[in-house]
Amino acid sequence: MSALELDGYLTGVIVAPRPIRPGRWLAELWDADEPLSPDEPQMHSAIAALWAIYDALSARIDRSLRRLQADKVCDYRPAFQASDGKPTHDMVRTWASGFWRAMVLVPSEWSALLADRRLQAVMTPLIGFINVGDPEFVPAEDIDERLDEAAADLPRAILILRRIAQLRATQPPTSAQRGKIGRNDPCPCGSGQKYKRCCGPG
Repeated sequence: MSALELDGYLTGVIVAPRPIRPGRWLAELWDADEPLSPDEPQMHSAIAALWAIYDALSARIDRSLRRLQADKVCDYRPAFQASDGKPTHDMVRTWASGFWRAMVLVPSEWSALLADRRLQAVMTPLIGFINVGDPEFVPAEDIDERLDEAAADLPRAILILRRIAQLRATQPPTSAQRGKIGRNDPCPCGSGQKYKRCCGPG
């Protein structure tokens, strides 16, 4: 995993709709063909380095979120976004491939967010850069302009996703989180509406 992809992956872990256990997201970073023993010094060094990157990234996202809330200014820059000029689409795709790897760790929670129409504006910038492998996909004629716009919108989207994750983390557990979702339970997507009026089956 490149540094750019790792930044996307860790960002996806940090803003995930529900917390992902460290053992789970750390395990996804190791090559299954060459496992390291937990007692090996290389493993300890690698984990310490990853935690340092994770902590710094998490602090940066939270600091930018506080500024967005207080001053309505988005000063957050993902790793793909240099301070001088717009990123290439390939750079954003590489970053988004890492984010996607984090999304598949909690697929049902992300699916619930994607299904919420009110969050489409938040999710759309990210979706534009994820390769879903659809052979029938035909890009729009103005795809480059749309992707430029999506890349510019991604930093704000990341901060909003982080805020949604924070709000969901403070909600008391519902029967949906315990297993079964009742029709009158709060929707697990975090919208605040009843499940039957939001993501529940029509």
